[in-house]
Amino acid sequence: MKGRLGQIVKYALMLAIGGVLFSLAMRAVEDPEALWADMKSASGLSILASFVMGYLAIVSRGVRWLILLEPLGHKPKLWNSIHAVAFSYFSNTFVPRSGELARCGALNQTDGIPVDELFGTVISERVVDFAMLFLFTGIALLTNLDTCIAFAESFEWPGEGGALPWLIGLAAIGLLSVGLVWRSREALAKRPFVEKVFGFISGIGRGLISVRHMRRKWSFLAHTGFIWIMYYLMAYVVFSGIEALEALTPAQALFVMMAGGFGMVLPAPGGIGSYQLAVQYAFIALGFGGVLGLATANVVWATQTGMIITTGGIGYLFLVAAGLKKGNAKTKVPSE
Repeated sequence: MKGRLGQIVKYALMLAIGGVLFSLAMRAVEDPEALWADMKSASGLSILASFVMGYLAIVSRGVRWLILLEPLGHKPKLWNSIHAVAFSYFSNTFVPRSGELARCGALNQTDGIPVDELFGTVISERVVDFAMLFLFTGIALLTNLDTCIAFAESFEWPGEGGALPWLIGLAAIGLLSVGLVWRSREALAKRPFVEKVFGFISGIGRGLISVRHMRRKWSFLAHTGFIWIMYYLMAYVVFSGIEALEALTPAQALFVMMAGGFGMVLPAPGGIGSYQLAVQYAFIALGFGGVLGLATANVVWATQTGMIITTGGIGYLFLVAAGLKKGNAKTKVPSE
């Protein structure tokens, strides 16, 4: 009972965080009708294309999961894997950070694969996606340096000179800290907490290197690239379907996409509030209005949330049916 109460309190707190962040985004809206007009200006075809691209990324994730499971000797059904991934997104929408265990439990029920082995492959996926996140972030920063400075200056910084002195100072402190840590790495490694951090970083390196030993490593890398391209395009097609954003360049769209991606990291159900606020600030840094930024964020968020709920709900029904079918097959007594 205490555990259930704790989960309810935790979810309520996450929902409150999302509500506060969304209200902060709404502060830029003086004319709700203008917000609604910008949202309605999005092309229906672009919304449909975004919906399809989002699901294609899920399908590709399901196929990529099979590639990771092959060396372990497991060959689950393709659609069970895809539906399990779709269900994980569905679960994350309502209970943040629950999707990984949800999809492992689902595939365990349908194909009998041990949860611990499934979870190990999910961690490997996360390591590779973590590297892709840094790659795309690096590209976004290099192609939008002026915008990044403007993005930082959209926040209130103490003192004179804006964000640039603070960014330079933080970068210098960061480099100095890295140097000190590296110089004292042997002594620090003896401390339990630091040992865990070093172990995590080392695990990321091993995870990336392990890709070289996959049977179908090029297929794995191709699916990884495809997934992240779909992430980019499912936002870009919506941007291109809004007339007020016709001046937005592909590089600027990448900047907005990465800002929204980092906004989704905050523990708000489905990224509500945090996604809108991050995208809004990104558009302001690019020179667009905050109302237009919020309207665009709402369209992308609603499209992808609708896709996740639809495909995740359907996936859940298919997984339940597959689990029941497997259970009936086990209990069926062969005729003599």
